[in-house]
Amino acid sequence: MMPLMLLLLFVPVLYRDLTQHNYDKFETDQLKLDSLVALWKDGVRAPKDSITIELGDFDPNTASVEQMLKLGFGNGLSTRIEKYRNAGGQFRVKSDLKKIYGFPDSLYQSLIAYIMLPETIARATKVEKEKPRPNYNASKATSIESKPVGPNTFVLELNTADSLDFRKLKGIGPTYSRRIIKYREMLGGFTSIEQIAEVYGISDSLYQTLEPYLNISEGFEPIQLNINIATFKELNAHPYISFEQTKEIMTAKSKYGKFNDSNDLKKLSTFDSIQIAKLTPYLKFK
Repeated sequence: MMPLMLLLLFVPVLYRDLTQHNYDKFETDQLKLDSLVALWKDGVRAPKDSITIELGDFDPNTASVEQMLKLGFGNGLSTRIEKYRNAGGQFRVKSDLKKIYGFPDSLYQSLIAYIMLPETIARATKVEKEKPRPNYNASKATSIESKPVGPNTFVLELNTADSLDFRKLKGIGPTYSRRIIKYREMLGGFTSIEQIAEVYGISDSLYQTLEPYLNISEGFEPIQLNINIATFKELNAHPYISFEQTKEIMTAKSKYGKFNDSNDLKKLSTFDSIQIAKLTPYLKFK
């Protein structure tokens, strides 16, 4: 009996000694195994390559995919932002990030202090006297008229100008022309000249150069989206309605019925007063 007890006591020691070269990192491996088991129990898949989150200032118009990953954006979100920029999209204010499909509000709140963009875009103050507006004849195909302030100057009607018209402006080439027209179509028309500054790539200095030569005809009415019958896809396609806002609109319609006017948007948590003011001209509530 005694030999058997001694054998049982020494077998583990002998086994460890014989196999020590294979288990010199036993404790480290055990910790890794414990972590994997914990993940498995929680139903979480362990990431192949973990990325250390590093918060810091960034401009979403220029940040690389690698930088966005370090900020916690994730592969899918980083890719969508890059595609949005390549398609001509631009972030003018911080809240524009929420326009990106699937951008979590929790992530936005954690990054808002690091986004190198303004909260809002202030209207430029004009120091010169207001120049007379040209009279536009709706029956004419042209969108350019002479401006009585000197030779070789003109005014562009933002909502009727075509690509060639825009290219007559200093600083505007084929790429900017396409972007302006595409953004105009996405919006449903420009209701203010300042919206040109929202087009991807148009800097503040370029906007200041363009602004004196741009005009919106009095009485222009943009194409409106009926919020009460619009689909998820139609709402989310508008530049002023983010994915999170679209979800909340659809949920509110399902729970409470139709929206009566823009004041009903104030009841939604994802909209602020500035966003509502910008969006209202593009909505109808029938």
